[in-house]
Amino acid sequence: MADVPMSDRHRVIIRKKYVPLSRDLNPKYVLPYLYQEKVLTEEMMEDLAAIPEAKKSHKARKLLDIIMTRGDRAFGVFKQALEESGYGHLAELLEEPKPLVESELHHEQVASEEVSEGPLKSLRLCLQPYRETPSAKKIIQGCRLMEKGAEILNNSGYTDAEGLIKIVEGFMLQERLTARSYERFLYSPDHLGLDRARLAELMTSQLHHNPADSTCLFLQGALLPFDETRVQEMRKVADVVVQNGEDDPLHKYLHHVYCVLGDSLLNLYRDSPSCALPAFTSALMHKRDYPTAVHLAAECSMVLSPPDAIEQFRRYLQLAPPCDKRVHWAHYFLAILYSRQAQQEKAEEHYNLAVQAEEKRLPTSVMGWAKEVAQKVFS
Repeated sequence: MADVPMSDRHRVIIRKKYVPLSRDLNPKYVLPYLYQEKVLTEEMMEDLAAIPEAKKSHKARKLLDIIMTRGDRAFGVFKQALEESGYGHLAELLEEPKPLVESELHHEQVASEEVSEGPLKSLRLCLQPYRETPSAKKIIQGCRLMEKGAEILNNSGYTDAEGLIKIVEGFMLQERLTARSYERFLYSPDHLGLDRARLAELMTSQLHHNPADSTCLFLQGALLPFDETRVQEMRKVADVVVQNGEDDPLHKYLHHVYCVLGDSLLNLYRDSPSCALPAFTSALMHKRDYPTAVHLAAECSMVLSPPDAIEQFRRYLQLAPPCDKRVHWAHYFLAILYSRQAQQEKAEEHYNLAVQAEEKRLPTSVMGWAKEVAQKVFS
């Protein structure tokens, strides 16, 4: 059986029951059947055998992760293995949901038709099931601002800078950090699809007439890769916004400007990120208990002071809504930190919570690199 991804349908079923499966299953009772049915190779059996029996939950998680790489047949074989091994209650957890009835399908179709047109409609549409959550509301609102900004730019022939302000406000609401994200939203045909040359010309013109135009300065800096130039540009933006005061359109988002600055430093000096902490401190001065700033500060503390990192990640989890895009990252990071402190029970608890949080994350959220690191820690 080749290593092929399991279908989303089956993988989602396993992930939704990941915690009880990894908690209650003793893998040694299902491994022979899985090997017999060629779901597991000899090498996989050896890898699993190398995990001590005392780490039953760890071995179960490893087995589940392997099964999800072995195709859809593996799902049925695993379910049969559970039934054959006296784990009927776990096999029941893997029952596939009934298909939507016609009325439910019609409801989804109506919901789709009610979503207004716009270049970011597909993004807003996929968030409709979550539209009442704080995280989805911010993203949807940000999309609408960006769409309005793009409309202003296109209708004015790229002469009305109000369009830039709307777009940057949309980015701020969505708490975007990376140049790749800004690039995709601005220029990708399946996003805003703006004209790169005309947008650059407008920003150059605006800055010629007003060198303290924070919106243009921010957008120019945000599109730069993680390097010293980006850091310098973001420092300049923060200074300009502070100097301009409350009349500046970015003043109410100054906390996020500092986060973009701090994140730039964190990515540039991840092995020694002390220089990034003042930016996150400034962010929290302008918006107390800003979850993004707390999380990014915790990432710094993972290197500088692991006990502080644990406290900060736990604080972040208290502040952030359940669907926030960094919730599963925080749990994975806590799993890593507790594992390094030999607190295995807490590490496993947060690993399982991370898997649960993955299921609650919005479809627009990325997985991030924390999971891969956590898996290496537990391998």
